[in-house]
Amino acid sequence: MAIVSTELEGKVTLVLNNGVDGDGNTLTKNKSYSKLKPAATDEDIYSVASGMVSLQEKPVIAVRKSEEYDLVDQV
Repeated sequence: MAIVSTELEGKVTLVLNNGVDGDGNTLTKNKSYSKLKPAATDEDIYSVASGMVSLQEKPVIAVRKSEEYDLVDQV
């Protein structure tokens, strides 16, 4: 049994500071952008995400990258 993985398009998510709740815990809001090409480097992704940070009304806490794969059994 040989399993082959194929990387699909991913997404980048900006985690935004959405204030605090009554207990003082930070509330967050996520904005995701899909169609991230598998060949994009982490540096390229971060560079583009950094450019989008200046367009946000709320402060950005984190930049996250998500990847998905198809797994196929090559029988």
